Amino acid sequence: MIRKTLWPGLRATAALAITLTSVNITRAAGNETVLHTFSLSKGAGIPFSGLAMDAAGNLYGTTELGGEGSCSDGCGVVFKLTKDSNGGFTYSDIHRFRGSLTDGGNPLGSPVLDSAGNIYGAAPSGGEVGCGVVYKLSPAAGGTYQESILHSFNRTPTNDDGCNPDSYLIFDKAGNLYGTTNKGGGGGTNGIFCLNGCGTVYRLTPNGDGTFAESVIHSFPGTPGNTDGQNPTGALAIDSTGNLWGSTPSGGSESVGTVFELTPNSDGTFTESQLYSFTGSSTGFNPFTNLVIDNAGNLYGTAENGGLGHGVVFRIAPQPGGGVQESVIHQFALCGGTVCADGLTPENGLTIDSNGNLYGAALLGGGAGSRPSAICAEGPPVQGCGVVYKLTPSAQGEFTETILYRFHGAADGGFPGDDRLVIDASGNIFGTTAGGGGDVGACPGADPGCGVVFEVKP
Repeated sequence: MIRKTLWPGLRATAALAITLTSVNITRAAGNETVLHTFSLSKGAGIPFSGLAMDAAGNLYGTTELGGEGSCSDGCGVVFKLTKDSNGGFTYSDIHRFRGSLTDGGNPLGSPVLDSAGNIYGAAPSGGEVGCGVVYKLSPAAGGTYQESILHSFNRTPTNDDGCNPDSYLIFDKAGNLYGTTNKGGGGGTNGIFCLNGCGTVYRLTPNGDGTFAESVIHSFPGTPGNTDGQNPTGALAIDSTGNLWGSTPSGGSESVGTVFELTPNSDGTFTESQLYSFTGSSTGFNPFTNLVIDNAGNLYGTAENGGLGHGVVFRIAPQPGGGVQESVIHQFALCGGTVCADGLTPENGLTIDSNGNLYGAALLGGGAGSRPSAICAEGPPVQGCGVVYKLTPSAQGEFTETILYRFHGAADGGFPGDDRLVIDASGNIFGTTAGGGGDVGACPGADPGCGVVFEVKP
């Protein structure tokens, strides 16, 4: 049950300077541990987002299915894995979505935490008109959590609010929350991918009494002739002065995606500028997820398509004279021989550490598969059930890929859908897979299972 959208590419013409680096791959035998296996019979399944970690090493995440409500197979849950003194983890559901007028449903983004232990996130369905909500879970007595809805998206023909928030949220220094919706925003555009507009960037400002006020700070109209981006699904990046960056998987000069910047103005509004418009295979195209920023102000992200045919990791670097340069720092390799050794379909987000190393997961690839009927074992060549990878920069600015773990699609999990991986102080990597776990038949369409929470020790 893999949620994936393929966007049709149009003609590819160069718009800005482009650098395409060679593919360098090394392989490491990472040690993977399954921390939890999901099953709908136990109340939750299909964790299609990444994780958050608190100062004590506890993990938090969401599942698309399970829980309660009228959604098919449940409306999803927020879960917690509590770390014990021996390094083990105990699983608990801390909120079960109902998908009702007063609650969200089917969350796809990671939760985020504040310093008081409150949990924030977005769900793309449920709410007043079915366009989703932003929620807060506050710690209560006995280890329970109390939910409050901070905003219910109200996209209507006469309302220019957003609809369907898929991404995780980010904070600024003042405690404002920012996120994206992939529909809504006004402009009147309607169709499969647009509903009264083709998406928004929104801000939630705390009022001081526990409530928040929502404002749309940019709308992607999708109107004829407009070359702005469309349908953002990934989270934003922010710098110390409040500038925001994001990507869209469609729109732009060639309709295959953009990178944009939102600059704050003194009156509280934002001005959008399109930093880069993807053009085709040489640049990568269709970036679905978050951007991360390094100490030099370079932006990094993934594009599901392009490169050698299976997607890329890209860098957007500011130039001394103004403007930016896009570089493809890793092309996911073509399949050769009997297996696809590298990852495929990187619609997953990145995590960056203090040394500039990039970590990510690819939904498919790796060449490992233990079940002949599983999609990851079909071949030759055998695609594989996904990988966890690391990109290490050199002094010359090139990157070398290391495959840290290859999923088999069995008890170890398969199809990592993380919008971001979590890395602890020891360098251990935590994430989720949307399939696998070994519980055959436990989730409709999943092969074979409802997914897992994993730890990889490089």
